[in-house]
Amino acid sequence: MESILTTVLPVFGLIVLGFVFARLKLIDAATTRGLTQFVFMLAIPALLFRTVASMKPQEATPIGLWIAFFGGLAVTWILTTLISQKFDSLSASGGAAASMAAGFGNVALLGTPLALAHYGEAAAVPVGLILSIHAPLLWFAATLQREITRHSTTVSFKRLGRELFFSLAKNAIVIALAAAAIWRLTGLGLHPVADRMLSMLSDASIPTALFSLGLSLATYSLRGQWSGMTVLIAMKMVLMPILVFLSLYYVVSVPPFWAKVALLLAAMPTGANAFLFAHRNEESVAAVSASIALGTGLAAITVSLLLYLMDSNAM
Repeated sequence: MESILTTVLPVFGLIVLGFVFARLKLIDAATTRGLTQFVFMLAIPALLFRTVASMKPQEATPIGLWIAFFGGLAVTWILTTLISQKFDSLSASGGAAASMAAGFGNVALLGTPLALAHYGEAAAVPVGLILSIHAPLLWFAATLQREITRHSTTVSFKRLGRELFFSLAKNAIVIALAAAAIWRLTGLGLHPVADRMLSMLSDASIPTALFSLGLSLATYSLRGQWSGMTVLIAMKMVLMPILVFLSLYYVVSVPPFWAKVALLLAAMPTGANAFLFAHRNEESVAAVSASIALGTGLAAITVSLLLYLMDSNAM
């Protein structure tokens, strides 16, 4: 249990520190945006590039991992779509924003630092495999669901496909992973200078990601539809991890270490991209915002419990 506390407490301590700095207005909104862009555009991509470019050949393929993780996510997404119709705060556009909030976890800013802090750099491989298609796939699914609900006879799949392509082409994490995979094929390895630069950026990724998450949380509010927020938290932090667990251990064959990392990522609270989707479309904003704020706070408890169960081989 001590090792879990030494993992979880520093992680959430940095989040709280960022939250306090934002609340005291010691850091302004422009700085918050800049720091978040540094994390997503440079620090985490550098970490993933260095890991993939220098990793040894893997014995397992990502197919089983993707089936388990995104299969559990897909079932959660569908059930949330159905349940959301019973709540006014979640029913807009067929529950697209609600489904996004129930499926899109904070894998990058919270899941990645937690996985690396507890399991070490080896966790970057399964994390990278999930991150590589996480955001583009879910953005496409949510946009498609919203378009079908609002314009069932005029949906342009060509336009949606084009949006997905450009989303992938502009995603720094996807670019870094693809570039690393190509670089590995050359067999050249990493030059000491480049490796040192990537190492320095990688070292900065965890603390800056957590601090920027705390800064961002200060902008979310718990005010709104508490019933809708409760539904989203239950679907994202209870149902989805259970479904992913069942898939990992009873449906597909995945290396035990990968399974633990994937389950940890599945248990993450709702991520900021869900809020961006809701805010852009002005749908379910209050419930999604509240689920991010409260869910992240609850994660300090739920993550500790999950890590304890996995480390003690209770699951």
